[in-house]
Amino acid sequence: MTKKKIAWITDSVSCISPELAEQYGIHIVPLSIIFDNKQYRDGEDLTYDEFYDLLNKSDKSPTTSQPAIGEFVELYTKLKEEYEMGIAIHVTSKVSGTFNTSIMAAEMAEFPMVHIDSKIGAKALEFMILEGIRLENEGKTIDEITNHLNTMASTVKGYAIVGSLEQLNKGGRVSGLGLLLGNLLQIKPILGFDDGSLVPYEKVRTLKKAEKRILELFKESCDSKNVYGVSICHANHINKANEFKEKVLDINSSIQVEIGDLSPVISAHVGEGSFVLFWFEK
Repeated sequence: MTKKKIAWITDSVSCISPELAEQYGIHIVPLSIIFDNKQYRDGEDLTYDEFYDLLNKSDKSPTTSQPAIGEFVELYTKLKEEYEMGIAIHVTSKVSGTFNTSIMAAEMAEFPMVHIDSKIGAKALEFMILEGIRLENEGKTIDEITNHLNTMASTVKGYAIVGSLEQLNKGGRVSGLGLLLGNLLQIKPILGFDDGSLVPYEKVRTLKKAEKRILELFKESCDSKNVYGVSICHANHINKANEFKEKVLDINSSIQVEIGDLSPVISAHVGEGSFVLFWFEK
């Protein structure tokens, strides 16, 4: 049997739909969310509505966990029989051990693979995978594909507006006093991706000012770089995402802006109502 050339692998933080995964033959390994010692597979065991219902009812922030190495080994052992090699693009290694576990599993399964640390997640991760598949279909070499994907990982931008200080408080990332003062002063923390780490970027007062600041950062990129792969991901806040999309297009009407959900694995940490603007530069 002639083997197919490249198997494409990612994890559930990409939020790739089952339909898209089937269309492009993408293999997705789920992370897990744990509420009160009960484990749910991301994207499989809970609908988004069920997840946010649990999130709002729980007194404690849920925890998340990477896929078990055995799950990767099982997948790679199977793919080895069907493909010459694999390319895995995973959620940033700074927030999950998924990337490193995937590498170890490939070695255990003796499946030739290239691993790409996306340094990001959500729609931006999905976009990287689709770019890689596009390049494969164009007949690009493995080196050309991986070099392009690594360049994308080094030029991706992402800024998030935290929707719930209460959720940060539940998870121990904001003190009780910080929660009180934040609510009184209408503080909206902005988080940014810095070489794959999701870190505090700025604190501004009011949602309107937070949105304005992120749009300023986006405009700076548009003024100095070619911007592409733009997306807005939200934590159960589709109306706000649509509103924000119009503001992004007011800055640069020549681009395409995708809207998608944030994975519950990410929403568990930043809370309902959060949203993120991603883009790539070249």
